[in-house]
Amino acid sequence: MVFRVLHGYRFFGSYGITNVVGGADGKACALQNIVRRPEGKGDVSFGDLTTLKAFATDEKVAPAKPFDTLDQAAKYVNEGSEFANVQRMLMSLKIKS
Repeated sequence: MVFRVLHGYRFFGSYGITNVVGGADGKACALQNIVRRPEGKGDVSFGDLTTLKAFATDEKVAPAKPFDTLDQAAKYVNEGSEFANVQRMLMSLKIKS
């Protein structure tokens, strides 16, 4: 379970379950919230977005979470009940072959 943040005109956050590593050296244009499965099994996505990107000012942001600062994003993850509830739910999921 991850919560990742990208910086555009604001900070944008997204949560999901993934086995895909984010960008090299802490930098990326987009981050995928997917679980890559073996060939022929199909990938799956459990999260608010399949792919998080830095949105343009005229784009619809939801369901990504916009923040003015990284501190606000950290508080969403560490202090809020919404993320804690989603985390519990997503961590209870099981993928059957």
